[in-house]
Amino acid sequence: MLLKHLYDFAVSRNLLDDLAFSPKAVRWIIEVDMDGNLVGEGPQATGDDKRGKEFDCPQTTRPKVAGGVSEFLADGITAMFGLDADPDAEMSEKKRADRDINNQRKREDFWRQMQDAANALDHAGIKACCRFGTQEGIPQFLRWGKAADSKTGTKAAWWLRGAGGSEVRLGAENFSFRVNGELLVENETIRRFWREQHAKEVSAARSGYPKGLCLISGRMDQPLAPTHNPKIQGVPNTQSFGAAIVSFDKDAFGSYGFDQSLNAPSSDEAATAYCVALNWMLGKADHSLRLGQTSLCFWTGTPESGGGLFAGLLNRPDPQTVGQFLKSPWAGIDRELVQKDQFFAVTLAGNSGRVVVRHWLQEPLDIAIDNFHAWFADLQLSVPARPEPKAARKSKAEAKPAEFHPLSIYWLACTTVREAKDLQPDVPAQLYRAALEGKAPSISLITPILNQLHSRLVRDENYQVLYDQSRFALLKLILNRNRKKTDMEIKPELTADTDDAAYNCGRLLSVLNETQKKAHEYGLKGATIAEKFFGTASTSPAYVFPYLIKLNRHHLQKIGKSAKYAGGERFLEEAIFSILARLGQTEEMRQTKTAPSFPRTLDLQAQGRFALGFYQQMAADAAARQANRKTTEPTTQIENN
Repeated sequence: MLLKHLYDFAVSRNLLDDLAFSPKAVRWIIEVDMDGNLVGEGPQATGDDKRGKEFDCPQTTRPKVAGGVSEFLADGITAMFGLDADPDAEMSEKKRADRDINNQRKREDFWRQMQDAANALDHAGIKACCRFGTQEGIPQFLRWGKAADSKTGTKAAWWLRGAGGSEVRLGAENFSFRVNGELLVENETIRRFWREQHAKEVSAARSGYPKGLCLISGRMDQPLAPTHNPKIQGVPNTQSFGAAIVSFDKDAFGSYGFDQSLNAPSSDEAATAYCVALNWMLGKADHSLRLGQTSLCFWTGTPESGGGLFAGLLNRPDPQTVGQFLKSPWAGIDRELVQKDQFFAVTLAGNSGRVVVRHWLQEPLDIAIDNFHAWFADLQLSVPARPEPKAARKSKAEAKPAEFHPLSIYWLACTTVREAKDLQPDVPAQLYRAALEGKAPSISLITPILNQLHSRLVRDENYQVLYDQSRFALLKLILNRNRKKTDMEIKPELTADTDDAAYNCGRLLSVLNETQKKAHEYGLKGATIAEKFFGTASTSPAYVFPYLIKLNRHHLQKIGKSAKYAGGERFLEEAIFSILARLGQTEEMRQTKTAPSFPRTLDLQAQGRFALGFYQQMAADAAARQANRKTTEPTTQIENN
């Protein structure tokens, strides 16, 4: 079914209409005059990066495995000049001779195609390039050796002198031609010629294929592809030239004497179509995204239903977009069309030369949108506005990448690891299934989330727990989707009227921590009680909270004696008592300064509720302080005037 839907996607989006061309990076443009002479000192670069600019270049269907096959009009130094990419490479005499022969065959194939075009079109530009191609030897703008200013012992390489006269090291880069100011890969006459050549290549190849039933399209008497091409490119952990999603390269994969793909026959057209569809989606930000060591591709049955909505919500969910989606998930979408349409998603991973399908999803599009709505509703969390840090004080920890989106699957998954490179493939896979299918992520994810939270509290002096939205939003989603009937539901805002012991213990630690910082007039040197005791308090509250409450009395007394914060201790004391009352402390116990009974231990889900209670109490207090500052600022300004 997967390949059939990919085939339908390619047909519905007209991806098979112009297979004679494909995007290719061309870094160097060789400009020649009408006599075939080089214009300037050397080729001109098409861009600043090492790949160059992408052009829609001719693409051959001839297999390159046997060697001696080049592309038309745009290729590398071997095809264009017959030069070996590494002429100093150590190899046997026979291997070197074979390689030199292959290099020469590849050059001859390139210029044969150019001459065929010149003969067929009588095009002056192509003829000028052919005159350039008759020149033997190494072009004047290329040399093999070391950099001009390099020290002895550095490795030799090909060096290219550009149009500006400076030398650059040449990599696996492509060349093409400009004649009389015209870039030949963009000439429509030449492009029409190549379409005809490409059609001849396809027809010649298919004429030798056996015919039969295509399992993908369901059509009879179709030319059956011996192998499926083009290769799928862009999947993590595959070869640079791509990999196959369907292949039969071992005898054990065959049966009844069938060879290669005839074991699961598909027409050459259908095999090409699904490969083209996957490559197209992998290259489009609106239809794919990278999830750790996997790639996710998704699409809808009809082009009108689009796909950008899902890409934006999975990869770049900014607060405004998410807010609008939560208010009106069907805005701008034809509801009647959506109810008839399907949503598809496939997760791909690489295993060297093969593409592995990790997960396949097909569901009605309206259900997919409803699942997305539930996903963001479960992630919703009240977070105080983050003040803009001063440029001089901005730490490395605060300098988030430009593409930082706290509710994207990537940043949510990163809360489980210290560094993104350590991210396990199953974590983002669980999260995207939670978004697309409404699944509950594993409770076991709570452990690494809390471990990283504790580690950052203790070891990272720049860590600002208040603005770690990704961590606590994901924690909220996991807890709510795995909630037992007796467990509290975590709301987006602080829940002050709950009797959940774990949640209230987290709230209590937050207030005690704030009291300590205020007692030291927010100039505390060293670790706070949250940094010191978070781990123990979240697992064994009864062991540490009686001590912290005793310590808190000294902090309240210190605030009461402070000239700056005198009177503030009464507010904090009432806030602490209101939480202790939820934990079982009566007025009589308060008068006798008797602490309530705290839980001896907390299980994993309770530890998660503890962390959210800690965070939401801190966030609510910060929001209240921000609101208070906004109401007092105008008065202060008037008084100052």
